[in-house]
Amino acid sequence: MLVTIIYNTDYRTEARALKEDIVNEWSDASVNMMGIKDAINNAKYQIQLDGAVVYSGQSAGNNTTIINSIKERL
Repeated sequence: MLVTIIYNTDYRTEARALKEDIVNEWSDASVNMMGIKDAINNAKYQIQLDGAVVYSGQSAGNNTTIINSIKERL
């Protein structure tokens, strides 16, 4: 499973915490992180699961909600 976290650099701490939570939930997960200075598709925080968008917003989402969204797509 590949999870990509694309985040505005203002959300670096939140992105790192999400990466830790994902690895704690799925020890075999590969998590890529990409910090950006602007937005991607009008979002400052986006989570992708194998290329499909799981979360996209102007702020960091709740880690539990994002993990539950990933579970629903597995």
